[in-house]
Amino acid sequence: MRLLFVRHAPTAWNLDGRYQGRTDTPVGEAGAGEARRIAEALRGSDVDLVVTSPLRRAIDTAEVIAAALGGVRSVVDDRLVEIAFGDWEGLTQDEIRARWPAALRAWKRAPQSTRFPGGESLRDAEERVRDFLRTPPWRGEELVRGVVAVSHAGPIRLARLLAERRPLAQFREVPVATGTAQEFRWNATEGLAPHHSSPPPQDMP
Repeated sequence: MRLLFVRHAPTAWNLDGRYQGRTDTPVGEAGAGEARRIAEALRGSDVDLVVTSPLRRAIDTAEVIAAALGGVRSVVDDRLVEIAFGDWEGLTQDEIRARWPAALRAWKRAPQSTRFPGGESLRDAEERVRDFLRTPPWRGEELVRGVVAVSHAGPIRLARLLAERRPLAQFREVPVATGTAQEFRWNATEGLAPHHSSPPPQDMP
């Protein structure tokens, strides 16, 4: 089955370079245009289900995509939520460096060992993504040909590492821009695998 992970359209915090995490920022006017562009790129795809993170910026993007695909079914799955950055949310990297220099260095050098102050660890988030892929909302639905999963940079990076059997230490090496899609193949026996007929890591739009 074809599985497209889509990172939500940009928000004002994305444009300002602020850590968002679980903060429920909406897609702004510019972001709405990006969501429509993503939707147009997906129009005509064999997609039967849109799954989205519960955060507003993902839901905003998913609603535009679902409408462009002819009103396909859309469901919310909490496991697609962004990593909880805790006390870092709302701050820029410079602001974080001024207050938590050692923690920021650790995040850059050894992300697999990082727990964000007041937030979660990268391993916590990885287990959530593993669970989503083991028991997704479409499991058992034989007629589902394709799924769009609207999520965030963190879960999509983790999905890419899991699909390619790469270590968590390489988390920061996976680029995931807002408004882009990454294509995979999924089946109940083998789980997630890269879709090699299109160039990783960002194949559309």
